[in-house]
Amino acid sequence: MVTKTMSIENEILLNTIRRLGDHSKESYVIFDATNNHCVLECNDSFCTLTNTTRSQIINSDYFALLSNEEQTTLEKIKQKIHSGVLVQAKLHHSCFDKPLFWAEVQALPFQNNKDETLFVLVLVKDVTYNHNVEFLMRLENGMYEAIEKDNSFDKKMSIVCSSLDEFFMPNISSMVLVKTEANQLQIYRGNDKIKGLPDCCENNDFFKSVMQGETSILVKNLDDIDIPIEYKRFANLSKKSFGWFMPIYNQQQQAIGLFAILLEQHGDEKKFFEFMFRKIGALVALAYSYAKTQKKIWDLAYVDITTGLPNRHGFLNKVEKECSQKGNIKILKPSEFHHIVELYGREAGDELLRQIAKRLNEEKYERNEYIARFTSSSLIMSNATADEDFFYYERRIKEIIRQPFIIGGKNIYITLKTGIALYNDEIKMADAIRFADNAVSFAANKPGTHTEIFTQERNDVLEQQMTVLNHLAQALKNKEISVNLQPKVDLRTGEIHSIEALARWISPKLGFVSPAIFIPVAEGAGKVREIDVQILELVLSWLAKRKTLGKKLVKVAVNISPDHFYYANFVQDTLGLVRKYDIDPKYIILEVTENIGLVDFQTAFSIIQELKGYGFKTSVDDFGTGFSSLSYLQRLPFTELKIDRSFINAIDDGATLAIVRSIIQLALNLGMTSVAEGIENKEQVEILRALGCTVGQGYFYYKPMTIEQVDTILDK
Repeated sequence: MVTKTMSIENEILLNTIRRLGDHSKESYVIFDATNNHCVLECNDSFCTLTNTTRSQIINSDYFALLSNEEQTTLEKIKQKIHSGVLVQAKLHHSCFDKPLFWAEVQALPFQNNKDETLFVLVLVKDVTYNHNVEFLMRLENGMYEAIEKDNSFDKKMSIVCSSLDEFFMPNISSMVLVKTEANQLQIYRGNDKIKGLPDCCENNDFFKSVMQGETSILVKNLDDIDIPIEYKRFANLSKKSFGWFMPIYNQQQQAIGLFAILLEQHGDEKKFFEFMFRKIGALVALAYSYAKTQKKIWDLAYVDITTGLPNRHGFLNKVEKECSQKGNIKILKPSEFHHIVELYGREAGDELLRQIAKRLNEEKYERNEYIARFTSSSLIMSNATADEDFFYYERRIKEIIRQPFIIGGKNIYITLKTGIALYNDEIKMADAIRFADNAVSFAANKPGTHTEIFTQERNDVLEQQMTVLNHLAQALKNKEISVNLQPKVDLRTGEIHSIEALARWISPKLGFVSPAIFIPVAEGAGKVREIDVQILELVLSWLAKRKTLGKKLVKVAVNISPDHFYYANFVQDTLGLVRKYDIDPKYIILEVTENIGLVDFQTAFSIIQELKGYGFKTSVDDFGTGFSSLSYLQRLPFTELKIDRSFINAIDDGATLAIVRSIIQLALNLGMTSVAEGIENKEQVEILRALGCTVGQGYFYYKPMTIEQVDTILDK
């Protein structure tokens, strides 16, 4: 016996240690720290625990029973023991002809008076069950935490696999294979992030057979089964030649995938594996079910149901997370969208956007491009390329619309308007989207397929319009809109023929606001009719005052917007105002734009005839700049035809002169008075006289003036 060779002191010490071990009621071994950790003693409980006999244990190196642990861990334990430090650890412990078990180990070193460790008493307790329960609880908590954080399904599977690899370290490599909609298997791995291993494989016959079974399958030679060759190579290199394969079922007992566990060795672990992985499989099934529900919620929140495209929220969620710091936003709008919806229904409009998006994706130049539905009639596209050449984009768009779109069995040709805005370190994504939307509004006013790139100047105009709109309602309420008067002159005599009333706005907060700004804003906001009425009342009040004083009255032209002109009560309301101020309608000229008849000719004809019947005169303003039809014009009983100032400014040009001559002749033939706008010099007056024009207006004669200034001129 080994102890007979020892000194009496050591023998006494060893007997004392043996009695301590017996009193502990635990499984124990005693090894010689001075002789390669050679086991000197063990009790029957330890032999039972490790499935060995005393003769198999005595004289063996105790640390050989812990060989599955990392060598660095074992070296640290040895170092502490030889330093006389008590060691407590949870370790993989060998068990002869049986699986490893988790052991809670307490190593008590005993030293001599020279501080040399002679013997070590090791108390060993099997804590496998508790360890497994704790592991499952940690994994369960980790899964619930991942669900609470709304982590992706990939992240949840990584948690499962990494936890398994850590739990069994270093004996297994774990994988979770989950069925996809394409009848493939998505492979999730733990710590073995080896390059070259596929993330997806075919759902072949072997995997199907595993998922059709109810229990696990042990494969002793991976070469005998059909799994990806890359995994076979990995198994050979890592010396994991065995494989456990177990199905994963959801609560409806439908197979959703399987576990694939590669092992270095195997023993009688089937019950253990099935117990463990049944529990873990339930967590995988929970994550899988949650992912499907999450996808449905995602689809409802982030996908446009009618087209299947990402919606605006889905677009923002995507680009804000994945786009680079520099790129551009494009908003695309088919010019014919609303016509198509009116003709063929809203489903046709949805289908058109779907087909445009499909062609854009097929013609994609950049991989970092993302397309979504922006509004009911437009698409939005992001491109995370800092220096995109928009020439190629325009060529791409023209190619996309070259072929017709098939909508409801019909060939539909379209034009596309695009608004583009850049985003970078200074311009945020949200601002770029707003700018692109602004640019596409500008593009909508251009003919054909057109691309408009946003500029800061346009943003300034937009901000100015918004400021004006915010103050306009209060201005109308407070009657801040005033009137200036600009006389029209008889070109033959130089006398005042009539006067045009011009809206002016001097805001207490904004100062002077040009009509070129506030009139379009008022039209867009539906407030221009209020301005028309206020101007008409100011004119009528002025005429009534002059009438009361017995002064000379002149005809006054008041601009009427198309919205006001077609208002149901326009004629009667206008007549009511004139009668309220006791002014003869012959003194009021109502000016409208030249294409008023193109909106609704029959209604326009009826309105003008009714006005004429009451004695009002009517005028066509800015003639030549719109899209009037001469056939409409000759049938509408206007009193006056005003030639736009742009023609008068260029009257010395031969072609322009011919146009002015034609307009004057047209007015004469139709019995209308021709009025030339924007006269600035005597040469223009002479030419217009020679052409037969009878009335003129411009700075050569009078600038727009206040009522008081006009009173002074009329009263001379």
